[in-house]
Amino acid sequence: MKIKQLVIGFFLVFTSFFSFSQINHQRSIVVDPYYGFPNFGASFVKSAVSGVNDIKVTGIGPCGVRAEYFLADKFGVGIDFIFNSFNITGSQDSLNADQTVYKSYDYKASAQRYRAQLRMNYHFATTENLDAYFGFGVGTNNRRYVAKSDNPNFKDDSQTVTFMPVSARIALGLRYYFNNNIGLNTEIGIGGPAISAGISFRFH
Repeated sequence: MKIKQLVIGFFLVFTSFFSFSQINHQRSIVVDPYYGFPNFGASFVKSAVSGVNDIKVTGIGPCGVRAEYFLADKFGVGIDFIFNSFNITGSQDSLNADQTVYKSYDYKASAQRYRAQLRMNYHFATTENLDAYFGFGVGTNNRRYVAKSDNPNFKDDSQTVTFMPVSARIALGLRYYFNNNIGLNTEIGIGGPAISAGISFRFH
């Protein structure tokens, strides 16, 4: 429900400020470092793990940086680097025949996901300070997993796994500039962070 309300809010802002005075120009460059939510990998692992005690899950991201070069006043191309990770720790009991604890072993696992996407943005609404756009990106998709334990029967595992070698993203974004060079950005989409926000640096 909250995401639905946020999407509706996005469109209300866009329609309220729909004007075509140009704030971006051909050959402008915009760099957007950002942090996003939620970290689906960490949430999924926490709900899926069973038989492990004292589970602790931490994570980073999804976060990254977007860079855009304006080929025209309303059209830009660029690149989007997306990174997210999670770490999980816990313990598992080894039981005797009478179900009493023989020994407790520690387990650690971590995963990182890297995506680099080529982006195209169409800027459909601008005012003196606002810049709204639709974006599409496609690129690489890599994950790396590491698992360790002090259990002598556990085989430490480290591998790079790619379930799908290609990633894609569709997004709706908004930038608000305080002056010609610095502003804030936010974006909603699929194929990356559902919601992200950060700082925008613009160079003319």
